[in-house]
Amino acid sequence: MLHIMICDDEPTQLALLDGLVKDWAKQRNIVPEIDLCKNADHFFFLWEEKKDADIVLLDIEMPGMDGMSLAKRLRSMGEGVQIIFVTGFVDYVLEGYDVDAVSYLLKPVKEERLYACLDKAKDRCGRKGPELLLESAGEIVKVKLSDICYLESAAHDTMVHCVDRTEAVRCKTGILQMERQLAQAGGVFFKIHRSYLINLAGIERITKKEVVMANGQSLPIARGKWDELNQAYLGYYRGRQAE
Repeated sequence: MLHIMICDDEPTQLALLDGLVKDWAKQRNIVPEIDLCKNADHFFFLWEEKKDADIVLLDIEMPGMDGMSLAKRLRSMGEGVQIIFVTGFVDYVLEGYDVDAVSYLLKPVKEERLYACLDKAKDRCGRKGPELLLESAGEIVKVKLSDICYLESAAHDTMVHCVDRTEAVRCKTGILQMERQLAQAGGVFFKIHRSYLINLAGIERITKKEVVMANGQSLPIARGKWDELNQAYLGYYRGRQAE
């Protein structure tokens, strides 16, 4: 099943897009799951329940968080969902490239153009999220950024702890260089200690002295890092709208 979310603050436009998407899916023998959202808050309320959307159709000019900021938040979270902008404004076309949008459609939407974009988005749905190639002992290991729970310094190497691996991958790269690589790859990581770099998406709980990760591991927070970590964690969920 293909999960599609449509976000637009205009009820008539939302209903129009809903109908067009259903017609497209029927012509291609697809049974879609469609969620309709009236604004960004509504979108993320539904997103938190499932986090499995394949395609998102976004209006840009909306009250509160606009569609471009919504898209940037999704990308900052490492989400590889396919994004199609549907708007009455041409001012944001170049910004669409920053979030790897499938396309940018102007209202009123032409049926054939929307169908072509949906076809393209569907073809891209199998694309994997951002990945890293790690040079380990005698081999190259590929890991998805979203699978990394935390990184641990080990002398001149780095131990990469992943949620789906029982053993950490020992990478022949120092943690400082790994931190730069993760930033370039678009990851949402934070250095809580000189020896630990954590994935903000993998946090289960933060206390005054430690952070508990999704794999159950408790890691120490360096003195003076607690406030900064909390701000980074809150910024992660708010999408860092100022960026």
